Amino acid sequence: MHQGGGGGRTIDYEPGLDGLRALSIVGVLAFHACATSSLGGWVRGGNLGVSVFFTLSGFLITSLLVTEHARSGRIDLARFWTRRIRRLVPASLTVVLAVSLLSATSWFDVRAADALAATWSFTNWHVIAGGDARLLQTIVGPLGPTWSLSVEEQFYVLLASGVWLATRTRQPVRAVVIGATFAVAGSVVLANTVSDWSPRLEFGTDVRAAELAIGCLLAIAVRSGREHLVRRAAAFDTAGLLAVTGLVVLFLTAGTAPWLLRGGHVLVALVSSAAIVGVLAHRRLHTFASVPALVAVGRWSYSLYLVHWPVFLVLSPDRTGIDGVALVTVKLVVAFAVAILLHLAVEQPIRRRQPSTAITVSAWLGASAAVSVVALVALS
Repeated sequence: MHQGGGGGRTIDYEPGLDGLRALSIVGVLAFHACATSSLGGWVRGGNLGVSVFFTLSGFLITSLLVTEHARSGRIDLARFWTRRIRRLVPASLTVVLAVSLLSATSWFDVRAADALAATWSFTNWHVIAGGDARLLQTIVGPLGPTWSLSVEEQFYVLLASGVWLATRTRQPVRAVVIGATFAVAGSVVLANTVSDWSPRLEFGTDVRAAELAIGCLLAIAVRSGREHLVRRAAAFDTAGLLAVTGLVVLFLTAGTAPWLLRGGHVLVALVSSAAIVGVLAHRRLHTFASVPALVAVGRWSYSLYLVHWPVFLVLSPDRTGIDGVALVTVKLVVAFAVAILLHLAVEQPIRRRQPSTAITVSAWLGASAAVSVVALVALS
């Protein structure tokens, strides 16, 4: 649910990609809002918006790293992690802290272990380790959606380290391609061999890595094929429009089809890749995806993803006295309001600051430790 960039941007900003991000977060929000408002048959595959985020994240992060190496001959991992921490941690810790404190009320029922997993980015493995006995409490709890943020952040560690190691070889781009290709193949193999338990196949970093790795491969392909993209812009634009149409159909109909967990997410990632290239062709899809309203929603998408599920759980039919479309509308309006507040009050002010790596890392560790202590005390 994240976007590259921030201070010291090393790649050009593409507003149309925020438009794609908006489409994805709307799918996720609609899926969860309907599922908690007696409209479970609506937007049955909106959860696949997470898959689009994975591929887009892999594309953007790889583009940042490869471009930095091409320009400077090196990759500054300290600068990379400073940007990622400033981008992701403040809003996330704010939500974990708020949920932990509100769990003293009747609004939430979250365990200290859930808060710790969200704080330190291992919610996905926490859900898996909890097994069937705790599945409803962990993944359906207010911090459950942080599983996908954990997958991304764990992958960032592997990706940044892998690209850095690749720059030590004679052919760094080739090394990145080989590594990403093995990640895709290995992920598909694991999806068909590692387990028959659906949550293991849905939340495991190793199984979901293919979607991010395909984004990595796309970044290399786009960088090396810029001229081809310009020459065939009309064709790529058409393919992108078809891909977006396909994503919308999947969001509406896919549900939790078993084939998705057996490598099918790779197909979704390929469709997402076609949509990304379609935006980069700067034709009709780019124009549509760059509509200011969509771009704004895309920029709010991280905060929206963090706050929407806790908000939806609070606004239950029992508490509100309404259900169906009316409740979905209320949930979306409140989620947007809370997310915009979080974005403007926490995300943006901290992203604009430029502290040193030492200060950023110290602040991250200190704040994370403080939130962990609060969670342990409040939820014990």
